[in-house]
Amino acid sequence: GPAVYNGRVYLLDYNERKKADVLRCFSLASGKELWRRWYYVDLKRNHGYSRTIPAVTDKYLVSIGPRSHVMCLNPISGDLLWTLDLEKEYGIPGSEKGRITPDFYSGQCPLIDNDVAVIAPGGKALMIGVECATGKVLWRTPNPDSLRMSHGSVIPMTFNGKKMYVYNAVGGVVGISAEGEDIGRMLWKTTVSS
Repeated sequence: GPAVYNGRVYLLDYNERKKADVLRCFSLASGKELWRRWYYVDLKRNHGYSRTIPAVTDKYLVSIGPRSHVMCLNPISGDLLWTLDLEKEYGIPGSEKGRITPDFYSGQCPLIDNDVAVIAPGGKALMIGVECATGKVLWRTPNPDSLRMSHGSVIPMTFNGKKMYVYNAVGGVVGISAEGEDIGRMLWKTTVSS
């Protein structure tokens, strides 16, 4: 689906001919395409292609593509700030190409909180906080239970006065600290036994 913000519409699309994820920006008033940014990724039709909604603020636009490629751009100009290949960086050793993306491709929508992109790759890190301005990983949550990326998205929540990020991973639900000295620390988890 699209994200609509400040008179612009942002949509992650897939160009079958070019085999490319395409992040497109349109004018809400006229429907005219203002810019597009794309990268090559070979996909087969599998219940559709792109299924995530970009996150957008006044300064940043973050998308997660179907094979877990993350882009951060300037939302006005479309200028690329940084990219992150979650499978390459956080993949599971011994799995096909380090695969962490769920079957039928990624369904996780990114979250921007205080100019930090909050993403749950699973694999080598359960959750990460990436500074939107630089692409630097500011914090990283260990993943000792080997929880996997799901089709769900990270949700901010305040519980008993504590701000946290709640995520329904494959294998359990977690609450990760979203503030203070312990940001990125797992506060609680439920696990699913088979």
